[in-house]
Amino acid sequence: MFLYPALTIGFLFVAVPLLVHLINMLRHRRQKWAAMDFLLASYRKQKKWIRLRQLLLLLARLAVATVLIAMLCGWTGGGQMLGVLGGTTTHHVVVLDDSYSMGDSSGGSLAYARALQSLQDLTRRLATDDGNHQLTVMRSSRAALTVRGGSESGDSAADLSAQTITSDSRLISRVMSTDASSLLTDLVPALDLASKLIQSTPADQKVLYIASDFRDRDWAAPQRLAESMRAISADDVSIRLIDCAAVEAANLAVTDLSPVQDVWVAGVPVVIHATVRNYGSNNVNNVSLDARVYHYPSDIPQPDPTLVTSGRVEPLPTRVIESIPAGEEVTVTFQVFIAEQGTHAIEVSLPDDALSIDNTRTCSLPLSDAEKVLIVDGDPDARGAYHVASVLDPGSQVRIGAIPDVQPPSFLRSATLETFAAYRAVYLINLPEINENVADALDRYVRRGGGVAWFLGDDVNRDSYNRNLLSNGRRLLPMPLGESAPVAHASGDASADVVFGDAPELLAPLKAGGDAALSLIGLTRTWTLQSPAMAEELDPNGPRVKTVLKRRDGNPFVTQHDVDRGRVITVLSGIDGQWTNWPGDPTFVVFLLQANADLWSGAAPATHRFIDDPVERILALDQYAPEATYLPATESPPRVPIELVAEPIADGDNAGVLARVALDPMEMVIADEASVNDVLNPGISEWAITQTDGRVKIVPVASVIRTGEGNLKRTDPAIIQQGLLPVEVKFLSSEAWNAENQTAGSSTLTLFLLGLLITLLAAEQALAYWASYHTASPSTTDGKRAASHLGAFSLRAAR
Repeated sequence: MFLYPALTIGFLFVAVPLLVHLINMLRHRRQKWAAMDFLLASYRKQKKWIRLRQLLLLLARLAVATVLIAMLCGWTGGGQMLGVLGGTTTHHVVVLDDSYSMGDSSGGSLAYARALQSLQDLTRRLATDDGNHQLTVMRSSRAALTVRGGSESGDSAADLSAQTITSDSRLISRVMSTDASSLLTDLVPALDLASKLIQSTPADQKVLYIASDFRDRDWAAPQRLAESMRAISADDVSIRLIDCAAVEAANLAVTDLSPVQDVWVAGVPVVIHATVRNYGSNNVNNVSLDARVYHYPSDIPQPDPTLVTSGRVEPLPTRVIESIPAGEEVTVTFQVFIAEQGTHAIEVSLPDDALSIDNTRTCSLPLSDAEKVLIVDGDPDARGAYHVASVLDPGSQVRIGAIPDVQPPSFLRSATLETFAAYRAVYLINLPEINENVADALDRYVRRGGGVAWFLGDDVNRDSYNRNLLSNGRRLLPMPLGESAPVAHASGDASADVVFGDAPELLAPLKAGGDAALSLIGLTRTWTLQSPAMAEELDPNGPRVKTVLKRRDGNPFVTQHDVDRGRVITVLSGIDGQWTNWPGDPTFVVFLLQANADLWSGAAPATHRFIDDPVERILALDQYAPEATYLPATESPPRVPIELVAEPIADGDNAGVLARVALDPMEMVIADEASVNDVLNPGISEWAITQTDGRVKIVPVASVIRTGEGNLKRTDPAIIQQGLLPVEVKFLSSEAWNAENQTAGSSTLTLFLLGLLITLLAAEQALAYWASYHTASPSTTDGKRAASHLGAFSLRAAR
C-alpha cells in the first residue's frame, strides 16, 4: 500500500485540526449579558447553517492533512481490492539466469543478488497494482537439469508457477534464499519451458522478464535464444531484458587440475598439471598459486561433518606464475609424494577476484600398491620379455610400480577373464597364434579397462590373428594384418627409419627433440595394416586408430586405439633383435614407461566428476556393506550427510556380486529434493563406506565446475537487440528497473493526489471565508471600508 511504510506514523497529524477545534470550543465561556442573549437568540436561528459550515471546514482541513501525509508515504492505492472486484489478469514470467558467472562481484554486490532484488521490487509493485497478477519464476539451472533429466514439465523446473501475487512476502522467500548456481548453462531450456507455461496459463496480458548478465558466451550470437524467444513472442508476450551485471571485470580461473597419466602407486612421486587461464584483456603478472594435499590414510575412523574435509591437510609451496598473457593460459607443473595407499585429494587456488567460484579446483589421486603385469613371450629364449621386464622393474632402489610376471605361451591355454583380471596390463610378444577362447577373454578384459600391448614379430600367424582378434565384434587389432614388408634402405639424405606419427602424445617427452630423437632406431621389416577398403570385417563405427610412430615410408609402426574403457597398443615388429634394434635405444625405455602408464589408465578411477554428472560408487558386496554415506562439498560446515542404500547390479557377470550407490542431480531436481544444491557444490566431497570387518573407509571425490563461464566479457545491448530481431525487447539495467518499479503504478496516483490536495486547499480557503463573520468598519484610506473577518473560532465572534 505504501512505498515508505515508516512514514505512516505521520497520519497522527490528521488529528491536529480536530484537536485545535476542540481546544477552541473549551475556550468559550458563559456570561450573562443582554447583548449576548440577543446574539444567542440570533445564533439559534442560524445554528444549522453555522454548524454545517464549520463541519465542512473541519473536514476540509482533515482531508488536506490526510492527502498530504499519503503523498509523503508514497501511497500506491488499493489496486488489489479493485482486482478482486473484477480486473484484468496479467501473467508475469521471470527467468533468472543463475549460471555461475552471475556470481560476479565486480559491482560491489553479486550480479545474482541484483537479479533477486529486481524480482523483489517487481513483486512489491505488483502487489499494489490494479488487476490480478500471477507470477512464475524459473531459474536457468533447474530448467537445464530438468530438460537433461528427460522431463518437459515447466512446473517441475519452476520455483513458482502461476501464483497469485499478494502482499505476503513469503511468496518469493524460497527464491530469495537461493544463490547463483555452480552450473555452466544457457537460457534456452528455461525459455522453452517458460513458453509452455505461458501457453498453458490463460491471461489477458503476458510479460516475460529475463534477468541475466548478458555475457558474450551466450549473447554475442544469440541464434538459439532468438529462436526460443520468437516462439514466445508469437503468443503476444511483452519481453523485457534486465541487465544485472556491473562493469566488465578481468578474471583468472583454474581451468584444469589433473595428475599426469602414469602408474599411480603409493611411494612414487606423481606429477600434477594445473592450468590457469586469463580471461581478461590485459596481461597479468606475478600470479600466486597455492596448493594443498588432503591425505586420507586408512586410520581415519569416521568422517567429520563439522569440518570442510575429513582428510589431513598438507600445504605445498606456493607457485608464482610470472606472466599470463591476455586470453591465454599457462600450465604449472609440480610433484606430490604420498606414501599411503588409497584415494587422496589435491587442491589449488588463486587469489580472490571478481568471480571466486573458478579460483579453486580439485582432483583426486588414487594410489595403489605395486601391481602385476603379465608378459608372455613366444620366443623360447624370452628375449623380448627380458627387455620389457627390465624396463618395468629395473631393480635397485628405483620403484616403477609394476611387478612383471613372465609366463610361457602355454600359460594362455587355460586363460580366462579372471586370469587376466589379476593383472593391470598384458604384454604379448611374438606369439604365433591366439585361439578363440583367449581372444574372447582378452576382449572382455580390455572392455572393462584392461590394457594389452602387442609386439608382432616374424613368428606371428597373420590369418590366426585376423580371424580371432577381429571377429565377433572384437577390435583387439587396429586393422587386419597385411604382409610383412621391408623398409627400404635410406639414401644419403633420407630421414631416419622411424619418425613421429600423427598422435605423438604417447611419446611427449621425446617430441621436443623432433624426429632426430629417433634417428638411432634401425628398422628392417614390419607388418603392414590393410587399408579400410580391403578390410572386409572392419567396423566402420569402430574407434579411431592413432599412429604413434611410423616408418620412413609412412606405414604405421606403433599404433594406439581404445576399446570401450580399455586400450590397445600395437607394435608391428618384434623386439628380439630380428627386425629392429629399438630395445637397445634409450627411446625404448621412454616408450615402454609411457605405454605402461597408458595401458594402466583404462582401469584407473576418474580423478574428478563434473558437478552436474551423477555421483556414484560401485561396491563389492563381499567387501562392503550395501549402504553408504555421502558428504557433499561445502565451504561452510557443517556438512549434511546423505544416507544411501546400494542397489544390486543385475548384470549377468556381476549379479549378486556388485551393488551401486548413486545420486543424480537431474533426478533430484525433478523430484524437488532439497539436498540437490549441496550435491551441486564444487570442492571435495566424501564417500563413507563400511567394510565387512566394520571399519569405515573414507573416499574423497573431486567435484569440479565446467569451464567457460569465467569469461566476463559483455555484449552490447544494441547487438543483442539486433540479434533478436524481429523480436522486440525492452532492455533495462537493474538500477533503471528498480527505479521504475519504485515509481511505476504510483506516478499517476501521485499526480491525482497532488491535484486533489490543491483542490482541497482551495476549498478550505473558500470554506474558511464562508464560515467567517464579515463586519463593515470605517476605512482610514481612500474612503473605503475594510472588511473584518472574524472566524467561527474567534473569541470576539462569540461575544
